[in-house]
Amino acid sequence: MKKSGFLLLLVVFSCTELGDNKPPDDLIPPQQMSNIMMDIILMKNIKRNAFYIKEKKNLLGDQYLFEKYGIDSLQLASSQAYYAKNPKIYTPIFTEVLKKIQKTQDSLQEKMREDTE
Repeated sequence: MKKSGFLLLLVVFSCTELGDNKPPDDLIPPQQMSNIMMDIILMKNIKRNAFYIKEKKNLLGDQYLFEKYGIDSLQLASSQAYYAKNPKIYTPIFTEVLKKIQKTQDSLQEKMREDTE
């Protein structure tokens, strides 16, 4: 019985917001964060599967994201840390990313079907 009480207290206190869990002043908004995450996923897959022109490989780096979204590495890191500590806020961001991935996949499959006909 003591173990279950301790476990319950641990869960309750681990899920509460603490003073160090405040959003950073320059928090990236959820919609922009989902766009950034989508770009990160695409860039990593392009690099991993070598679907890039070798001379332009460096264009798929972090600097591209920073310039595209007007952010810096510290802002991205602090926003990711904040969202990671707040799964109720982060889950909808991931859901949006999954929808975008599915939409992209469906679009590519449709294009492939059209090309084979």
